Amino acid sequence: MNRKLIIFFIFIPSMLLLSGCWDSEELNDRAIEVAWGIDETKDKKIQISTQVVIPSKISGELTNGGGGGSQGNPYFVATGIGKNTLDAVQQMQIKLSRKIFRGQQRVIVIGEALAKKGIRDILDNYTRDPSINLLTDVFVVKGNTAKNFLKISYPMENIPAVGALKEYNQIGSLKEGEFLNFLLSTSSQGSYPTMPVISIESPSSLKEGENREEQSKAKGFRISGIGIFNKNLKLVGFLNMKEGRVFHWLTGNLDFLMVTSRVPKEKGYFTLDLNKLDSNIEPIIQNNKVKILVTLTGQGNIRENNTRLDLTKIQNISIVQNSLDKEVEKTVLQTITKVQKKYGTDIFGFSNAIKRKDMRQWKSLKKNWDKEFSKAEISVKANLIVRKIGVTGPSIIE
Repeated sequence: MNRKLIIFFIFIPSMLLLSGCWDSEELNDRAIEVAWGIDETKDKKIQISTQVVIPSKISGELTNGGGGGSQGNPYFVATGIGKNTLDAVQQMQIKLSRKIFRGQQRVIVIGEALAKKGIRDILDNYTRDPSINLLTDVFVVKGNTAKNFLKISYPMENIPAVGALKEYNQIGSLKEGEFLNFLLSTSSQGSYPTMPVISIESPSSLKEGENREEQSKAKGFRISGIGIFNKNLKLVGFLNMKEGRVFHWLTGNLDFLMVTSRVPKEKGYFTLDLNKLDSNIEPIIQNNKVKILVTLTGQGNIRENNTRLDLTKIQNISIVQNSLDKEVEKTVLQTITKVQKKYGTDIFGFSNAIKRKDMRQWKSLKKNWDKEFSKAEISVKANLIVRKIGVTGPSIIE
C-alpha cells in the first residue's frame, strides 16, 4: 500500500505540471510555403513573394518532389510590398486566408537588382526569425526578379522549387547552396560569400526588348553558375557553369565532374567521368610575396573515346592522363586569375589556408588581403587517374 501511495504522489503532481500545445495550429489553417522571393520595387520598397502549395492539387511533392497530382498548377504565388521585410510579409499575409507556414520552405531566391544593391539589411530578419530554416537553399535570379521566377511552371516537377533543387544537385555540387554556409562566409575574415545562380529560360519566340513580365511565361529555368558577393553583401559578378565547378572543386564541394579533352596530334576527343575529387591549397610566403600552390586530384572512368588511341596500352593511358591534367590546370588557373583580376575577392578560401598554416603570418597580411590576393602567384597541379577504360580498349571509330 505504501508503494502505491508513493507512486501516486510522485506521478500525479508531475502530470499536472505538463502543458499541452496551447499555441498549436491545425494544418488546415496553414498556408504551406515552399519558396520565398525577395525583390526591390521601382520606388525602393521591398517586395516579398511566396510560392504556396494548394493541398487539394498536390500529392507527395513536398517529400519527394515527384510528379503527378491533378490538373492545373498545385501552387500559387502571393506577394506583398512594404518598407522592410516584415512590413511586406504583413501586407502579403492579409491577402491569405491561412497563416504562412515556413516549416516546408526549401528555397529562397533573390532578384539580381536587389542583390547588386546589397542584401545585408534584408538578411537581418532572416537571422532573427526562428521559423526560417538556415539549411534552406538560396539562389540569385540572374537578369530577372524573384517574383517572376516563382511564377514559372516547371515541366518535370509539380513544385518548381523542387525542380531548382534537383537541377542544382545535377551539377555535382555539395552543400554550397545552403543559406547557413552563406552566412558563415560573411563572418569569415578574408573570405567572400557566393551564391548559386539560376536563370529563366525564355521562349525562342520572345523578342528582345519585351518586358520581364512576359518572361514569366517561360517554361523552365537552369542553374547558370555562381554569384560573387563582397563584404557589404553586394553582388559584384558571376562565374559561369564551368568556372563554378572549378570553384566547388577548389573548396572541396564537388562530388563528380566530366572532363573532355584531346590528345596532341590526334583527332577526336575523350571524356573522363571523375569522382573521388579532392583539393589541397598550400600557401607559401617568401619575401613578403604570396604564392599559392593548388593541387587537384581525382579518379574516374573513360566514358567516351573518339581518338584512335588504344587504351589497353599503358603508354596511351599515360598520354590521356597527361592531357587531362593539362586541360584541368589550364581551366583552373584561368578561373582563379579571372577572380583575382576582375573581382579581387578571395572566394576560394586561400586566406583560411594561410590561417591554418601560420596565424602570425596571416595577421600581417589580413589588413591588405584583398590586394595581396589580387597579385598572389598561383600555381596549379592536377593529378587525375584513369581507373577504367570501358569494355573496349581502342575506339570503334577507325
